[in-house]
Amino acid sequence: MQKQILMVMMVLLLTPIANFAQENTTIPLDPKTNLISFSEVKEVGSTTSMELYQRALAWASTFYKNPTDVIRERDSISGSILCKARFKISNPADKKTPVTDAGNVMYSLKLQFKNGRYRYELTEINWKQQSYFASERWMDKTSSSYQPNFESYLKQTQTEVNRILSSLEKAMSTAPSAKTDDW
Repeated sequence: MQKQILMVMMVLLLTPIANFAQENTTIPLDPKTNLISFSEVKEVGSTTSMELYQRALAWASTFYKNPTDVIRERDSISGSILCKARFKISNPADKKTPVTDAGNVMYSLKLQFKNGRYRYELTEINWKQQSYFASERWMDKTSSSYQPNFESYLKQTQTEVNRILSSLEKAMSTAPSAKTDDW
């Protein structure tokens, strides 16, 4: 009986998140954790894991303004890179105020490499506040802390994640140009 009550309570608590996920399919939720998570395995033909690792490292070094701060872990032996980065979001303009700064969104990007493929996992998306503010809270329209700006924050997050992953995919699918010592 207690299990049934617990299951009913879980369904009631997760219904707002599930409803949002059905309305806006661009924000993926991890089925195990119910947290926003972008992950995929990409095939890259006949490339070695070391080549992919070097491409990703080169990408991160040029994509991020301060790569030494962003790249937290890099292990060529196990074939993985961990980046912890952030991007700015803004409050939308209305009739009374122009666009204003809403703060930073933090995230983790883990890259792993095997021969011919790599995997990315963009997770731990949170709004930088005095305490941890998970971005999944932007989806719960039934919460007393919900604000209309949250919908805009989700759209801005989706746009930025698309930009990051598009840039990564382009860098990973392009072999670096051969350098010549012709001077």
